[in-house]
Amino acid sequence: MSKKGILAIGSICIVVVTAIVLAIILYSTSGKLKETQAELAVTNATLQRAETAKAALEKKLTQTQSTLKGTRSELSQTQEILQNASEAARKIAAERNTLQQDKNALEREKESLRAKLTEIESELQQIRVRSQRSIVAIQEKFKDTVGAVLDDAGRLRLDVKGKILFETGSAILSTEGKTLLDAIAEEVLLNTDYADYAVRVEGHTDNAPIGGSELRNWNLSTERAIAAVKYLQVHAKVNAQRLAATGYAFYQPIDTADTAEAKAKNRRIEIILVPPQDFLSELLTSLQKVMESIEAKASQ
Repeated sequence: MSKKGILAIGSICIVVVTAIVLAIILYSTSGKLKETQAELAVTNATLQRAETAKAALEKKLTQTQSTLKGTRSELSQTQEILQNASEAARKIAAERNTLQQDKNALEREKESLRAKLTEIESELQQIRVRSQRSIVAIQEKFKDTVGAVLDDAGRLRLDVKGKILFETGSAILSTEGKTLLDAIAEEVLLNTDYADYAVRVEGHTDNAPIGGSELRNWNLSTERAIAAVKYLQVHAKVNAQRLAATGYAFYQPIDTADTAEAKAKNRRIEIILVPPQDFLSELLTSLQKVMESIEAKASQ
């Protein structure tokens, strides 16, 4: 065989071997490509799932953020409520403390008023006892000419019938009237038990207009009171600083009946001994009302 033939056969063999090798390589590469494509498909599927999961997570995150925002708002409201409640609690505590202080102050004031009431009651009782002795003595000495009563304020009221002191329509003291005023001064007005009492003399008439004029009733009642005061000062030696005269005409009757007997009662002179603690009963009533008010406040 010629050299060229050998070379041709060798070339063919090389070509065949190369084709086989290429075929083997191609087959191998094709398998790997399929594996790669399968892996790529799996990867794509995984990626898709990941994208889906990501979207779900993002949605959940959005919801969570919205929920968190709502929770923060609720928390802020709760904190505000707690703050307001705390402030209210502080105010209540402060008010309670103030109320307690007020209650304590009321208790102290109440105790002070109780002591004052006890003192006033004691003073009034002493006045009542002393005046009662005087009333008994006056009734025994003057019998029907002078009436004596003790009013709620501790004032001793001597009621002297007008006809004993003065003639009808006159403001000039009668002899019998002067004698009676001397006796009243000695028995009562100058008594050491009444040395610090004021002496108020009041004139009263009946409701019959004198000379047809009611103004003359005023004049007569006032002039009679002044006449009695002057006599007590000048002749009975009663301290002028203790004396006062007032006329009431017929505006303070003791008997409102339209009878001769009632009119006779209303024509009178009243000598009133006023203790230094005048109006004690009014003060007592006032203090009792204050006590009632304090009791009501303390119970609230």
